[in-house]
Amino acid sequence: MTRVLNSRSVLPVLALWMVVLCALASLHFVLIQFRLTGMNHTLTYSPVVVQHADAVFTHIPIVRKLLSGLPAFGDQFVNNMDTHQITAWPRLPYYFLALIGWPIANRLDALPIVATVLLTPLNAAIMYQLVRRITGSVAVGVLGTSAALTLRELFVLQPWHWTNIEGLERLFVSPFFSNALVHPQISFAFCCVVLLCLYKLVRNTDSTTYVINGILYGVSFYTYFYLWTFLTVVYGVIALYLLQRRDYITLVSLAKAAGLALIISSFYWIDVMRFSGQPGFADFQDRFSLGRHPDLTERVVNLRPHLITILGLVLAMTRRSISYIYLFVLTVTAELMWKMPIVIGRDYQSLHYAYHFYGPLAGITLMVGVRDLLLRFSFAKNRSVRIFCYALVGLCISTMTIYRAVKYSNEHYKNFVIHTDVQDAYEFVRNNVSPGSVLLAADPEVNMRIRSIAPVYVYVPSGYGTFVTTEEMLLRHSEMLRFFDITADQMLEYQWQDVISRRLYDAGLLDPGKYIFNGSLRYPTNDLRNQAIIQSYSALNIESLTYDADIVWVGPFENIIGGTSMKEREDLVLMYENESVQLYQFRTVKPLY
Repeated sequence: MTRVLNSRSVLPVLALWMVVLCALASLHFVLIQFRLTGMNHTLTYSPVVVQHADAVFTHIPIVRKLLSGLPAFGDQFVNNMDTHQITAWPRLPYYFLALIGWPIANRLDALPIVATVLLTPLNAAIMYQLVRRITGSVAVGVLGTSAALTLRELFVLQPWHWTNIEGLERLFVSPFFSNALVHPQISFAFCCVVLLCLYKLVRNTDSTTYVINGILYGVSFYTYFYLWTFLTVVYGVIALYLLQRRDYITLVSLAKAAGLALIISSFYWIDVMRFSGQPGFADFQDRFSLGRHPDLTERVVNLRPHLITILGLVLAMTRRSISYIYLFVLTVTAELMWKMPIVIGRDYQSLHYAYHFYGPLAGITLMVGVRDLLLRFSFAKNRSVRIFCYALVGLCISTMTIYRAVKYSNEHYKNFVIHTDVQDAYEFVRNNVSPGSVLLAADPEVNMRIRSIAPVYVYVPSGYGTFVTTEEMLLRHSEMLRFFDITADQMLEYQWQDVISRRLYDAGLLDPGKYIFNGSLRYPTNDLRNQAIIQSYSALNIESLTYDADIVWVGPFENIIGGTSMKEREDLVLMYENESVQLYQFRTVKPLY
């Protein structure tokens, strides 16, 4: 099989196939743009009401701060912490995203599509090398990488879930979640590099290999929590395997690599201790939880291993090859990392994202298993049959990818627009307001989006990227409501309005309980969150703002439900106005533009 695919006539075709597949993974962005052609609204690739909103919440605001020379993490009101001196945050991917974002600094909302186009081919190339080295098969390398890139969410499901047509249809009207969010792309690409070097260390140790492993493993501590924890468990399991084989030479090299990594990661652990001592750190951790305690039934169900993992165990035991044992260790470790928080009853978000690792590894394991099964039949040795099978699998993958892109584009394209007047006001803030200024707005969408468009802070921060306590966030939210003469009930009844059809939809991510509490375990239900907002509003006695603000945003939302005309306030001066948005500056602050 490998000999056939190594011919000069076939390899260019396989390379072209990978390029086409990477393009198909970004197809929905292209289709959305075509659907919006001719509309009098501004296109945005990072809406706050669908799954691509992860970009608005997290990496785009941090990249915006980096590009503007501001502390990339923390809060504008936390003055007892010098964020310039923190080396472990922002972590490595944010610096990488800042490099990608530099040429498009004025359109960072396009970062998801830019990163997808740039990182998907890179991810494919690195993933292919990993699979090719482990299996020794070009065919499995190509098919495994193809399945992992486009269908990784599918392999998180148990095989009997694939018969649920409605469930699969819901999956195929969602974006290519892992590819579009760029975080999983960066972390998995880096992970594949580390696993390649670790595989080389296990197969043939030398001084250069363990030094490279130590450096990469150490750097992983400056990426994502679920990446370095995953690698830590993998290193531990491999060490036990080497100990069982009494391969002490390789075991010593592995220990040296771990020691070097521990030295490199020391700055990370210093920052962890500094972070944990900051006011609001516990609330910050709580807001990064998924906000639920799994019930006993779900915990027991997740004790059941995935059938694809069992397939990997069968392959490892029957083939008795270090390569297949290595693949099984990676797959089962990813499943343990993904399911362990659920099993212990605390579905912690950072570890939960380990399914971004399990999906690709499960897809690769499945392709390895299918190949191993086919090789047991005589007809599979026929070259024409193999070519037909490859073409059939490729056709299925490409058809499902195109279908997914079309369905998602048709269903969500209206969410990818901003009213032109609102966009003009965003651009005014970006081009004319000093970096680091504080903006006060009642509209949840403005509250979250403005940080990804301009290097400013918001008076009411969302649950991401700030160490303030939950009580302080509620206080700011209540002060904001009083400033605009909005009641808590009016805010809680907010619904998102489609700027094209003028229809009202569920607020979704714009719901105050979600953008303030995110996935809080302390406030896991909407009732508890709404109750906390109402109680904070009712307990507020002062009419002024506790903290200084520089700019007041008055847009369609504030004009509709706000009870106070800002033009009548003596402490405000108009600095910008169009038909839909007015921006005011406090008279007591220095000019901002």
